[in-house]
Formats: sequence, structure tokens, C-alpha cells
Amino acid sequence: MNANAQTGDTQDAARLRALLSQLNWLNALNDEPANGVYEYQFHSDAHITGEFTSGLGPYSFLNTVPIPDTPGIVTAPIILRLVDHLPEYRPDMSKKDETFYHGGTMVDELAALSSLCIGARIMAGGESRRFEPGKDPMGRPCAWDYKPAPFLRVRPGRYVLPSITGTHSLDNLNMLKSIPKISPERYVNLIRSCIAYQDALWAAESEPHFAWLLFVSALETAANDIYLSDRSPAERLKDAKPDVATILDEAGGHQLVEKIAKLIAPSLGATKKFLDFTLNFGPNEPTDRPDQEWLRVKWSKTNLKHTLSKVYNYRSRSLHGGLPFPAPMYDPPFYFDRKSKPSEVPLTGLASHSRGGTWLPEDMPVNLHCFHYITRETLINWWRNLANER
Repeated sequence: MNANAQTGDTQDAARLRALLSQLNWLNALNDEPANGVYEYQFHSDAHITGEFTSGLGPYSFLNTVPIPDTPGIVTAPIILRLVDHLPEYRPDMSKKDETFYHGGTMVDELAALSSLCIGARIMAGGESRRFEPGKDPMGRPCAWDYKPAPFLRVRPGRYVLPSITGTHSLDNLNMLKSIPKISPERYVNLIRSCIAYQDALWAAESEPHFAWLLFVSALETAANDIYLSDRSPAERLKDAKPDVATILDEAGGHQLVEKIAKLIAPSLGATKKFLDFTLNFGPNEPTDRPDQEWLRVKWSKTNLKHTLSKVYNYRSRSLHGGLPFPAPMYDPPFYFDRKSKPSEVPLTGLASHSRGGTWLPEDMPVNLHCFHYITRETLINWWRNLANER
């Protein structure tokens, strides 16, 4: 594979304007020549079924059928086979450009998308085999891009996110067919959001406080995609801080309003953006719910808005004040009996005291298990919307 592409260097934004995983597919559709075929391990602790060997452009997902496939034991159940259609390029080194930056490689992009698609922990490993034109037709094994399997610490039978354990089908990768249909500028927001979601899954069992922050970040990244592409910075400033907009207008007219608005636009109405986005793209109530009403989240728009507001407030105070989420919101869900579904709220009774803090039930309206459901389904609905807009 092109050396720069392998390390994840971004294409020259002025010339190519696309992330590598999308550009590669677009080039394949345009019959650009193939430079070679490369295989990568995808790590997971899920039981993966099925394969996806055609219909995804230059990408195939093969099932290695590892044994064992037990939650907490990380194997490489998936091989990504990638046909490289990327050109040689030289990025513009004369100025800063983070337009298509997300901190990962093309293979990381596909792993993050896959993680959201199938709802399981997926992490990209290194290149394991390559097939190059004019060389050994059987391919060449390689280990120079070796990446160790990610570390995962779980408590057997006490999973914070029980829904991501067990069996998951590669049939759900059908959503990847939308990759060439999404505008490049919005595709990068999808990737950034998926990476936050992916990281949350790997953190949830041992560091659930990080998972809370990352799930909210995934939703907020997606919300910014909708909100920031919808209205001008000046319009958002006038909505969020009308008094400030008036003062700026009186001091320097519309040009001053525009200048200041561009500087502070990303932070305007952060809570409202998060709530509006999640309520708009949020899912219907789950189908697999506990029978006991007191173990369920009340699935009404008013109650969900209250719940999401609580979560966003906890996220903000954690980031900016160092005050963690309430401790019971880190716990695995409660099961009423062996046959019941996991609870959607922390088990608190009349009140809960843990690690120096005391909370009432209304302080903890959702657990991480249920919030994962909200996050994943909301992001998938948004992804479908992106695919249909272009």
C-alpha cells in the first residue's frame, strides 16, 4: 500500500477533499488501477458470524472463526481485505490543515464504522498479508506493521454493556454501502463520531466514566455536523446570546458580529444542540426491556429530554470541574431474576450512597447500558440521514 496512506496521512485537502477510506472507494468506482491487495486483522471479543466478501467496493470482511470467542478474551475474528486504489500524493506542507484529521488511518476508519454497524468492540490491528502486482500470487505474510491486541478487562457475568457481548453478525456491515454517497466534509464527522463510540465500548467495562464522556462526545460530534452546517455563525450567535449580538452590532456593525461569531460558534448553544439532535434522531423505545416498570426508563419525549439534560450536565461538570458522574451510573445493570432483561436505570432504592456521594433516584435517570442503546441507535439514524441527503 502507498506508504503515506498506510500511516494515515491526510490527502491534500485542496486537491482530493476526501478521507482515504472514501477516496479509495470512489477511485475504485472510477476504475482507477489497483496498486495491490492488503489484509488487516480486526480485534474483538465478540462472537462474529457471517462474512461480507462482495458488495462493499474495494473492501471485504472475512471471518476467521476463532476459538474461544468469549467476552473479555480478545481475538482477531475479522480480516479486512483492502484493494488499494489510492494515488501517490504530496500534502501541502506550507500551512496547517486539520480538515480531514481524526487521528487514525484508513483502516482505523473502517474499524470504527464497523464497530457502530454491528454494535461490538472492534479495533484495527496491523497489516498481516499483502498481494502485490508482479510478485508472489499467494501473497506475502508480514509483521512490520504489527499492532498488539487491545487490552480488555471485564468481570465475567457482570458486564456494564451486556448488549455488546455475545453474537454479532457481519450482515450489519451492509450500511457501509453508503460510504461513497456521503459528502466528504460530512463523512469525516461520521468517522470522528464513530471513533468516539468505538473507544467508549473498549473503555466501558473497566473505565465506565470514560465511556460516559465518549458516548456524549460521539453524539455531540454528530450534533455539530447537523447544527454547524445548518445556519450561519451570526445567526447562531443571535439565537444563543442576543444581548451580545446587539452590543457587537452597535459597536461595529454586522461585520463585527460575523467575526466574533466565527470565533465562538462551536460553543454556542451546546446543550441545546445535543438535546435537539438526540431527540430528533433518537430511537424508539427498546424491544427487549425488563418487565418491571421501575427498572425502565420512561420513554416519553419530556422524560427523555430531562434524562439527556442530566447526562449532559454530568458530562460538563466532569470535564470542567472534575466531579464524576454519580457512582451508581457506573455499575452493571440489575437483573430482577435469571430470565429478566437488564435494567435501564441504576438500582438505588429510596436513595444511594457510594464512594462519598449520596443521590436520589431522580439524580440517576439512566444507566450506561441504556444510554449505549440511545447513543448507537441515534448515530445509526443520523448515518442513514447522511446517506440519503446527497
